[in-house]
Amino acid sequence: MLGFLGQFKSATLQAEPEEKKSGKSKSSNSEEFLKSAKAQKFIGKWSNKKKDGKSVYTKRGITSLLGALFGGSDDDDDALNKADDILSKLGSMDGLEGFLVGWKASTEGLMKGLKEAMGGK
Repeated sequence: MLGFLGQFKSATLQAEPEEKKSGKSKSSNSEEFLKSAKAQKFIGKWSNKKKDGKSVYTKRGITSLLGALFGGSDDDDDALNKADDILSKLGSMDGLEGFLVGWKASTEGLMKGLKEAMGGK
């Protein structure tokens, strides 16, 4: 029995360094995370995005989003990646809107062409 516990303990100790080698870290709390250099750089990047000459997002809004995502994220980078994905979709900066607008124009053109080909107005 004692041998089994010793093997279990050594297997557990060997697994810990592998987790630390991944290079991913999670701040101890959201305040620490929001003060980190990565988070501050992220907030600056997104608060400076402009659309029609106006800021797309406020620093306060970006900070709130990061704080909310921090708790459910595996590490700091995961929270930043999730926020990046959400903000790009909210600001229509993910390219989908342009694709859909182009697709709508092409389908309208096809429909108009079909109507003309069939002799309708």
